[in-house]
Amino acid sequence: MTASAVGSVALWAAIAASVVTIAPGAGDRVRRLSLRVCSVLAVVSTTALLVALLANDFSLAYVAETTSRATPWPYRVAALWGGMDGSMLFYSTLTLAIGAMALKERVAVAVAGLVGGGYLLVTALVANPFTILDIPAVDGRGLLAILQHPAMIYHPPILYLGLTVLIAPFAVTVQAVARRSVQEEWLRVTRRWLLVAWTLLTLGMVAGASWAYVELGWGGFWAWDPVENTALMPWLAVTVFFHTSRIQERDSRLRRWNVLFAMLPFALTILGVYLTRSGVTGSIHSFAESPVIGATLLSAAVIALIVSGVIALKAVRGESWERIGSGRDTWLVVSAGLLCSALVFVTVGTAYPAYASVFFNESVSIDSRFFVATAVPIALAIGVLASFALETSWSATRIGVRTVVVWLIGGLAVGAILGATGRFEPIPLILASAGAAGAAALAWRVLRRKPRGRALVSHLAHIGFSMVLVGAGGSALGGEFRGTMSPGDTVEVAGRTIGLDDVNTGEADRFIFVRALFSVDGKHDLAPEIRAYEDQTQPVSEPDLLSTPGADVIIAVSQLAPDAETVSVSVFVKPLVWWVWAGALMLSLAGLVGLFGRGGDVAARHRSARGERQPGETTTGIAAR
Repeated sequence: MTASAVGSVALWAAIAASVVTIAPGAGDRVRRLSLRVCSVLAVVSTTALLVALLANDFSLAYVAETTSRATPWPYRVAALWGGMDGSMLFYSTLTLAIGAMALKERVAVAVAGLVGGGYLLVTALVANPFTILDIPAVDGRGLLAILQHPAMIYHPPILYLGLTVLIAPFAVTVQAVARRSVQEEWLRVTRRWLLVAWTLLTLGMVAGASWAYVELGWGGFWAWDPVENTALMPWLAVTVFFHTSRIQERDSRLRRWNVLFAMLPFALTILGVYLTRSGVTGSIHSFAESPVIGATLLSAAVIALIVSGVIALKAVRGESWERIGSGRDTWLVVSAGLLCSALVFVTVGTAYPAYASVFFNESVSIDSRFFVATAVPIALAIGVLASFALETSWSATRIGVRTVVVWLIGGLAVGAILGATGRFEPIPLILASAGAAGAAALAWRVLRRKPRGRALVSHLAHIGFSMVLVGAGGSALGGEFRGTMSPGDTVEVAGRTIGLDDVNTGEADRFIFVRALFSVDGKHDLAPEIRAYEDQTQPVSEPDLLSTPGADVIIAVSQLAPDAETVSVSVFVKPLVWWVWAGALMLSLAGLVGLFGRGGDVAARHRSARGERQPGETTTGIAAR
């Protein structure tokens, strides 16, 4: 049998196996076995498509659309998720594999089978990657040159893993509510799976942002594109859960709220899949327009959102809120409220173009200024809260004078450094200064208190977020130049001297290029290029980057004049962008410490030693009583 025949048979067999997982008369063991069989068959189907891509089987329409004989083999592998049909199959397979690995209970298995099988059915009916051409192609079109970047190999899989892992907490929560056991064990399992997803989403977002930053030559790293927001929306929802679940763990409050935010991230992933695969958003990352897929996924997203709300209302109500004090629980609720506000603005801004298209047949786009205007005040407030939240106890807020002093020193120092660059813009300056103040105060606390377990995770996460604010604010305070230059020309950009030394041309295995040689402050050399690929109609700009903790210099060339010496040049000087990557990696480190560290046991022992109240729903708390 050919790879396409094996893939098609395995695909339909997996769909049939998924039906058994939701069959009313099936026993628990049969359901679990069926889910595992379904996931294995989906893996077989995905592997068959991968074999066809590697073997240049141009009898398949999908292979001809996404690869070519000139495409290097790593990017033929990446073509698996580089197009609509392959990405749907890959996404479905990940969902089923995670469900089979993570879930054992009857209702949870049925949920995973229903979702994963539904994805496969949509793939088979309207996005089948095994469609055969009437006449096999001699060669394929290949991936766009801009996608043939190392990040294409690892960025989408990490992001897809982060999104599909969210099926586990969703299904576990449905099971827990059905059994009326939204207590300690549910919190532990749900938090762990959400932490896995949160860490993967963090890594996926920073990988994508870095790719856009170094490859597109536009001087930015986050454009509020629907694909970017597709990862950000569930990330924000999971972060809300991390804050409010601590209150339930301690005092059995906010149960329904936590049930909602354990399920909402998965519902938001379906909304994101719809936004990027329906053609309604105009995203540069979008796959080909498919109205059928769009309608199906939109219906699934609406159903998932409604189900999340209904199940949350059916959960056992938590303990009443006796008082509003100044302890850590109040800080957690305020932080969660701010995160919810950010989630609402991001979701509305991302989904509104789809709403206008579906219900009013209007083409609408939301400018990035909407997201910046709404996100910056919220991020600033969260940054200030994060600086002092860990100074509080559950009974009262006691912020030390030394912490405030360190906070002020950190903020004033970075503010003075940025102010000395000569470009004074109050909002970015305040944002960067607040981030630096928070990072300094939190680092001071880590050095002074040496936290362990969950407390260390919280400190690392808050430090990472503060570092991201430093980079985000600082990046808006640089300068740029757009114009033409010839060898011997120099320009001054934000205090940096950029000189064009030479322009030359050459030929590589798969493209011809124009390379411009620049010097930065007479000490550093950068060599951006324009590349013309033999199988692509449009030339591709390959920027070059000089990155330091203080500032980045990005240079891109886009056009060669007829005299073969003058080039169109874009130069960006971006202060402190390095801190965005360092902060994101710190956030990821916090997630890894939370997954592989000693968790909350250390915190529990510390509470016991201090004579503090133990969480009301935990075995430690029961034993103490």
